[in-house]
Amino acid sequence: MIDPARARLRRLRTLRDLLSITGVLMVFAFFAVAWGSPGYDSYAYWHVDPLSPYHFDGDPGQAGAFRYSPAIAQALALLNWLPWGAFYWAWLAILLAALAWLGREWVLALLVAPFVILDIHMGNIEVLLAAAIVVGVRHPAAWAFVLLTKVTPGIGLLWFVVRREWRNLAIALGATTAIVAVSFAIAPGLWFDWPRQLMRVDADQYVPLLTPVRFAAAAILVVWGARTDRPWTLVVAGTLGLAWLDFKTLALLVGLGAFLPSTRGAPPLAAWDAVRTRFVARAPAPGR
Repeated sequence: MIDPARARLRRLRTLRDLLSITGVLMVFAFFAVAWGSPGYDSYAYWHVDPLSPYHFDGDPGQAGAFRYSPAIAQALALLNWLPWGAFYWAWLAILLAALAWLGREWVLALLVAPFVILDIHMGNIEVLLAAAIVVGVRHPAAWAFVLLTKVTPGIGLLWFVVRREWRNLAIALGATTAIVAVSFAIAPGLWFDWPRQLMRVDADQYVPLLTPVRFAAAAILVVWGARTDRPWTLVVAGTLGLAWLDFKTLALLVGLGAFLPSTRGAPPLAAWDAVRTRFVARAPAPGR
């Protein structure tokens, strides 16, 4: 008699291997057509002047402008003294490490999605955002990275509100506030410039769907996920909640890789249980 668990594991491994082979082929196909400029987005992180991060010679709303908080600009000053080539490869290594951590044995399979390859190739931070959201369930301070960069995926903090995890919410907001306080003390004027920079960008030029509609859908998804113990909804909601949602930024969905079941010899577990066993403490159910 065939063991159902072993049969399931065999099918899962077959699926993983097929997707992994396809993912590698997608990488070769991507570079064959030379889609996008390597490091186009990460160049803005290297080039940013922490004393004047929102000065841009072109249209302040166009891609390539620095849009993150002054705290991030100041943190990048620890790296942007490097030559551009060294910064590019160091940043690429960070992104690939985050991808490998999220995907585990599924990491090559995640490359099936061309937007993942494109986002990493151009050096944006969606993979890092995905990692912060996943880690943030267990270590709420990680949400500070989300709030101080893309901001709006922070809709995921509703997870703590719905589940009445007030301590976790306080840690997330407290860590963000502490970073802002230090940054504000260094350069208070920049914190008045940042909102103006954000307001000069038309978010709806990227997706022909009203941004408030996406935000509302993201909030509903987080509430449902919190009530039913489905943390993968934070990744999807964070993607929906991106102010600038385009094909490339869909790479935030790579965070779903953390919730894929293990293909190793361990007994099959629900995706969330597998992740929770690895790095997420058992949180109380809503209302407890």
